[in-house]
Amino acid sequence: MQRFIRLRLRMILMLLAVYCGGALGTAWGADPVTIWAGPANVKAVALTFDDGPSPIYTPQIMALLKQYGAQGTFFVMGHKVEKNPGLVQALLKDGNEVGNHSFSHPRMTKADQASRERELERTAVGLDLVGCPQTSRLFRPPYSAWDDRLKSYMAHTGRRMVMWSLDSGDWQGLAAPAIIHNVLGRVKNGDIIIFHDCCAETRADRHPTVEALKTILPALQAQGYRMVTVSELVGCKDFYKGAKRQGN
Repeated sequence: MQRFIRLRLRMILMLLAVYCGGALGTAWGADPVTIWAGPANVKAVALTFDDGPSPIYTPQIMALLKQYGAQGTFFVMGHKVEKNPGLVQALLKDGNEVGNHSFSHPRMTKADQASRERELERTAVGLDLVGCPQTSRLFRPPYSAWDDRLKSYMAHTGRRMVMWSLDSGDWQGLAAPAIIHNVLGRVKNGDIIIFHDCCAETRADRHPTVEALKTILPALQAQGYRMVTVSELVGCKDFYKGAKRQGN
C-alpha cells in the first residue's frame, strides 16, 4: 500500500511539474523529444511491437526473439498491463524494453489535455507497479498521431516520443510474405521497425506477424544486424563505441 501511495504521489508531482514549467527526471533529455531512427553508421535495428501485451502472440514473439539473441521494445496499453502484469515482467526478464502506448489507445490529437495526461500517467503507474519505472519514459502515440502540445508534454515530463522509420505493414492485415517483403526489402542501418503483437480491440490475428518474424529474424542476423532495444540503438554510448571498433 505504501508503494502505491508513493507512485501516486510521483504521478501528481510529475503533473505539477508541467504546470509549473519544470521537468522531473529528464534522464533522456528533452531535446530532441522525437526519435525516428538510430545512427546510420551502426549495423543495428530496433524491433518494436505495439498494442500488447497479448497472452496469445506476445509469448510467441518473445520466444523467437530469444531464439535469435534479439531484444525488442514493446509499447504496451495500460489496460492490458493491468490484465497481464506477468507478461510485462516476462518481457523485462528476457531483456526486452517496455514503453508506454497509452491506456486505451485514443487518437491523442483529438483528445483534450486532461485526457492525454490521464492516458499517459495511468499507464505509467501501471508500469511502475510491475517493476519498470524507467522504461515508461518511452512513449509511442497511438496511430502515430501527435502534435506540438503532446511533444511539449513529453519534454516537461522527461519522456521521449518514439516513432519509426520502417513500417512492416502488419496492421493492414497483410499475409506473412508481404510483411517479410516490406521489412527485408527496405531495411537499413538504424531503422526502428514497427510491428504489432496485438491491436487496440484485441481481436486482430497477429499470426502472420509471428510467421513473418520466423524469416525476418534469421535474415537480419545473417546480414549482420544487431537487433536491440530502442534505448540501446539511440542512447548507449558504449554500444556505439563498440560498433565503431568493429568497423561498422
